Amino acid sequence: MGILIVWLLGSGVIPADAKQPLFDAYRRMIVLDPGHGGHEIGARGAEGTLEKAVAMELAQLIAAQLQRDYKVTLTRTDDYHVDLDNRTALANHLKADLFVSLHTGGSFVYGTAGLIVYYYQNASKFSSTRENPTLGGENKSTPIPWDRLQDKYREKSRILAGMIRSRLSTVNSIENSRVQGAPLAVLQGAQMPAILIEAGYLTNPAEEKNLRNNRFLADLSAEITRGIEDFLSRTD
Repeated sequence: MGILIVWLLGSGVIPADAKQPLFDAYRRMIVLDPGHGGHEIGARGAEGTLEKAVAMELAQLIAAQLQRDYKVTLTRTDDYHVDLDNRTALANHLKADLFVSLHTGGSFVYGTAGLIVYYYQNASKFSSTRENPTLGGENKSTPIPWDRLQDKYREKSRILAGMIRSRLSTVNSIENSRVQGAPLAVLQGAQMPAILIEAGYLTNPAEEKNLRNNRFLADLSAEITRGIEDFLSRTD
């Protein structure tokens, strides 16, 4: 045994079980946020499909694919309520590299359709100096307000949204998709690139049918995963 250990160390070969902890320490962290949960069901389709259930299934599919190369944490792992601030706070606590919130849309107009990838954009119009928390003569030791934490990551969030939207445009059943900025509460306190995906409208019968289809969800999760990988490979 002593000879074997000396040979392994001398040859530069490290047993797989010894490499794993070191490898894990350098793997990037992604937090997936299945929207709603518990008493908050989100949108509901005519066939009874619930947003909270679709969001969870999609999160689990994406997590299964990402876990091959990244550390992945879900903000909820079952059907229970989590406050919006706590979802983002978890990602901050874990020092996540990305935060991806998963949802579906709902509308009183049944024909409303399409997939939207959101990044955070404050409803207020800031000056160019105020958009960057480190500018404008502010004391760097002053804590940055919660609603401005995402400011410094906004451009990267927009790029991430664009990369995922580009991948999703290849899914045959998605007729249209777009990237859009919006003052979404779940994104505003994130201290990393953060986006929210609305994967179609449950109130649209055709899109509800898609979101009940295992093949469609598998394709959707695969392209979201590829979009995330595209972004992380670019920012390595």
